[in-house]
Amino acid sequence: MKTQFRKIVIGIDFSDASLAGARWVSTHLAPRAELLLVHVVPLPRPPIYLHEHIGSTIDQRSTLVPRLYTALRGFADLLDSDRVRVGIRTGVPWSALARVADDVKADLICVGRGPKRQGSSRFGATTPQRLLAISKVPVLVIPQGVVSKPSRVFAALSGRPGGEQVIPIARALAVDWESRLEAIHVIEADVHKISRKSTAAPGAADWLGTALENRDRSIGIDALDQSVLQMLASEWVASTVSAAGATESDDPMIRIGDAGQELITMVREEPGSSVIVLGRVAESPSASPSRPEYRCGSTTRMVLWAAPCPVFVVPLEAGVAPSLPFSTQTRGIDIRLPIPTEAASRLALLSPTGWNHSGGDAA
Repeated sequence: MKTQFRKIVIGIDFSDASLAGARWVSTHLAPRAELLLVHVVPLPRPPIYLHEHIGSTIDQRSTLVPRLYTALRGFADLLDSDRVRVGIRTGVPWSALARVADDVKADLICVGRGPKRQGSSRFGATTPQRLLAISKVPVLVIPQGVVSKPSRVFAALSGRPGGEQVIPIARALAVDWESRLEAIHVIEADVHKISRKSTAAPGAADWLGTALENRDRSIGIDALDQSVLQMLASEWVASTVSAAGATESDDPMIRIGDAGQELITMVREEPGSSVIVLGRVAESPSASPSRPEYRCGSTTRMVLWAAPCPVFVVPLEAGVAPSLPFSTQTRGIDIRLPIPTEAASRLALLSPTGWNHSGGDAA
């Protein structure tokens, strides 16, 4: 099986979801890719009123690192891949994973999603959503319970500039898995509502009866009938897929309603297993040029929260950087030591700045 991903960062927090996600990636997604299993030791910031009553958090957490490394290395040995590295980082999980992926020029970041989803996760409170806000490469979220190779790949086209960038990834996945490729576009409810009201407008019926090539482009969306709207959407999806060279794709699927809900409903209605590929469209990017942040739209949040299948989210703001070998030196680690204690030094030794490609495979 060929793969379009050569280097993949996988977040491991030792939950069932993260371990199962890593197994799925090594078995079905990229069995020949270099896999970097990364566990992040969280360093919470205690409130100021506790500073005089507790010791250094990093000193306390450092005592767990040797056992965590042993467990991570043991799990790596169980994966169906001979190109696995392991690494320990400290800090905030989503930030540390993005930093590691940027340092080693990874093609993809993968994280698992557990069955317990609080309501706040729909509003950006989860690690995957926060990771998506800063990641420069695609992010794959794998829900717990997914074990088989997908039989369908859904490419969700948003209709916004750059949305066609999901087609090459979706097509490559479908070819690798020998699965069906289906392109889908959801006409948002507000657009559909306008077109339904427009049919009663004076002159609209006469305009809709004329040939498409003779219609005046100055007439706005208010003059579009539902059938015309669906036809135009279908033609656009077909031409977009054809331009991307995905000639093996099935006929375009056009739905009307809330994009997130329609995507989830479609996956649940279709038999077999699926994968959704959709784009992350920037909403209010931050002004910081060094580390831009993006707000995931409501569709992305909804799909990540409720989809019963793996979800690829592709950044549409920038291309994926080329891969570099694991032996390439990184620029630093996500750690700031408050004091040079002995325990902190032991923790830092397990998080060197370069990937050890000849020794213990540590990072």
